[in-house]
Parts: sequence; structure tokens; C-alpha cells
Amino acid sequence: MVEILVILGALFLSWFYYSLRRKGFTPPKTAPSDARTYAAFEAVESLFVNTSEAAFFHSLLRALPSGYHLHSKVRMEDIVRVKPSIKGEARWHLRGRVKSRHVDYLITDKKGRPQLVIELDGSSHNKAAHNADRLKNGIFEAVGLPLIRVKTGESFAQASQTICADLTRP
Repeated sequence: MVEILVILGALFLSWFYYSLRRKGFTPPKTAPSDARTYAAFEAVESLFVNTSEAAFFHSLLRALPSGYHLHSKVRMEDIVRVKPSIKGEARWHLRGRVKSRHVDYLITDKKGRPQLVIELDGSSHNKAAHNADRLKNGIFEAVGLPLIRVKTGESFAQASQTICADLTRP
């Protein structure tokens, strides 16, 4: 009888240990989609949120030296990534910090290598935006990619000339 109680106790303790043990992190799965899902989407009228964004884009485009390309509204995750050495839940947490964020403009060379990031900071840039700004500033500094902030109200032509002149300096 004692042996049965010892065996049952051991089985219970084993079950208890394995049920409390952390399981590996499983990334979220994409749910199936259908016509109703697709019908919930529509194309945006413009990538630019306001006239300042469009005006600055065109100013940068005019000043851009040959061999460089200007992109707007680029996801941060397309520019920076979590290091492969970081695994599991920590990786997904860090990915979550950048995957839904974007930068206003990205300049790449002809091989597609990011050269610099530009953020246009308008009047809607309030205290709530400071945490997001610090995150972007810190990440781009850490990866060695220059981030330039331009305030609306500055001369877009002058800012564009300065930014693009810096691209061609060794």
C-alpha cells in the first residue's frame, strides 16, 4: 500500500512540475481570411498624412543626388531587425517595439542600403510622441544609421539641400 502511495505521489509531483513549467513561445498564427475579411479594407488616398509631408517629399526628391532613392512611410522593421542571437519571447517582444512603427522618409543607395532616416516633426508632435521619438532615436543610433529630424515651418528646400549635400560627403 505504501508503494502505491509513493508511486501516486511521484506521478502527481511529475504532473504538477510539467504543468507549471514554461512552455516555449509560439509566434501568433495568421487566421484564415475570406471575402468578408477582404471587404473590410480599402486603398488609402495618399501615403502622405498632410500637405507638409507631401511638400517635403517633393523637396527631398528634387535635391536627391543621382544614385540615391527616396522612400516614404517605411516600416522600421524593414530597416532594422532584432539580432539573431536574441531568441524566444524576448525576440518577439523586441520585434513588437518596431513592427508597427514607420519612419517618414528613408534614403537608400542604389544597392538598397539605408543611408539615413528622416522624421518630419509637425505641430501634432506633442509630449505623447516623445517616447516614440526616444525609441526611434535610440534604435537608429545603436545601429549606426543617422536619423535627421526636420520641423515643419523650416525651409524644406534648405533642409533638403543640407541633407542631400551630406549624402555625398565622404
